[in-house]
Amino acid sequence: MFVTGYMTKGPITVSPETLVPDARKILKENGFRHLPVTGRDGELLGMVTDRDIRSAFPSSILGDSERKKILDQVNQSPVSSIMSTTISCLNLRSTIDDALILLEKQNVGALPVVDDANKVIGIFSVRDLMGAYGELFGLHEKGSTLISIMDKKQGAINKALRVLNEKGIPFARVIRAYHPLEDEKLHPVIHVRVQTMNLPAVKKAMKQAGLEVL
Repeated sequence: MFVTGYMTKGPITVSPETLVPDARKILKENGFRHLPVTGRDGELLGMVTDRDIRSAFPSSILGDSERKKILDQVNQSPVSSIMSTTISCLNLRSTIDDALILLEKQNVGALPVVDDANKVIGIFSVRDLMGAYGELFGLHEKGSTLISIMDKKQGAINKALRVLNEKGIPFARVIRAYHPLEDEKLHPVIHVRVQTMNLPAVKKAMKQAGLEVL
């Protein structure tokens, strides 16, 4: 799954000459926190965030004269004076796994997405990531429910899927993971996202097949 399918396309950008107050207004009016700074051809030059802008404005604990002096300076300063130029990017071939790793590593809320010419084509945020994984795991599909089955015996996955097929119960995702249970030891668990509201029937069928539904 590539980030290009979930990013915000054609994001608002500003030039390096854009004044800090104007950038602040753009962020506030549009309800986001990251603003790519681009050149004339749309190439990425930097990023300015709401945090960068807040840091630029004077503290309320300063005296009136000193605060006014700094405020006057900020109001005349371009975003190029506060933007970050050492930034990480995603590209056309970046997957949502790449995005997750990079967002976590850089500790940021969003990343610019660029094409092969380094031109900004989108923004991929933590919210976009959540939406992508929600779709990947079928979270928002109609009648979708996640059931968890103990994977105690060899072939448990095949048996569980065979039961669902025999009972005509549609399913969309199958994941095998390890979880600490009551004894705090890691146990293999099969997670299956079924598309039915009749969960008692699913549990009954699994039990009859010798499978333990958590």
